[in-house]
Amino acid sequence: MSAERQKDALDEAAEWFFRQGDCPLAPDDHKRFDQWLAASPEHRTAYDEVSRTWTELARIAPPPLPRPVPPVGTRRPFARVAASAGTIAALLLVAAWSFDLPTRLRADAYTATGETRSLTLADGSTVELNSSSAIAVDYSDAARSVTLLKGEAVFTVAPDKTRSFKVLSGDGEATALGTIYDVRDGEDGSTVTVLESQVRVSSTDNAFSSVTLSAGEQVRYDAGGMGTVTRVDVASEAAWRRGKLIFIERPLGSVVEELNRHHRGIIRIVGDDLRDRRINGVFELADIATAVDTLETSLGIRSTRLGNYMIVLHR
Repeated sequence: MSAERQKDALDEAAEWFFRQGDCPLAPDDHKRFDQWLAASPEHRTAYDEVSRTWTELARIAPPPLPRPVPPVGTRRPFARVAASAGTIAALLLVAAWSFDLPTRLRADAYTATGETRSLTLADGSTVELNSSSAIAVDYSDAARSVTLLKGEAVFTVAPDKTRSFKVLSGDGEATALGTIYDVRDGEDGSTVTVLESQVRVSSTDNAFSSVTLSAGEQVRYDAGGMGTVTRVDVASEAAWRRGKLIFIERPLGSVVEELNRHHRGIIRIVGDDLRDRRINGVFELADIATAVDTLETSLGIRSTRLGNYMIVLHR
């Protein structure tokens, strides 16, 4: 399908989707919608993409305002109470989802989208939290443990010969050997990058594999086990600490995942072939919209947008 046809399909899909937002389609309109879906497989793909993207956007959008309360006397008292309770419950559920309350309740430190934060732990170790990240701290007389609940953080570990320092993320953990290191929890597993000294990384797969990384080395692990150790440019990997994102031969899918971490909205890609396109670039964290514009220009692709809150990248 040509780029123009794909854009048309996405635009038409968005129109059909939002027409159904407030109330069901009239019978004649519903028939035309079914005919449009059946006319081409690309129509179904485009509609599913718009639907998924809007659902994800709803998770971070502010909760809707409650509807006006009907005049007194228009409902029986029990009905009014039940309706009010239902409205409150719905608003609470939306708020809980929107503000990520389950994670916030577990976390000792949390950053919202677009926010970074530095903090000092009880032992003098420091943590730099990237955007949309959270940690839970569990210190005892025998050990120091930090769980990365989501996102990314850089840990600078204070020496303590009597207690180890480890970061738990996903299906494994990274134990400091006197060091500075970055741990990222992503869609494709957890990634550990050593900025200074050494770290022992262990995955909790059946084989319980383990590897020791030195400065400038990185490894990814998931439920399937440990990946291959690679050499990386540590200045690029932790550039977010300086307000930048630097990508060297990174797949577009990985780049967009990182942009989404800092963007108050949703960016999605249509087409697996686009996800694999390699990217080199330097972007400012303060201007994600311009970063997307740059990706469009450099890759020769297009976007369909609902403001800057919903951006779909496609050919």
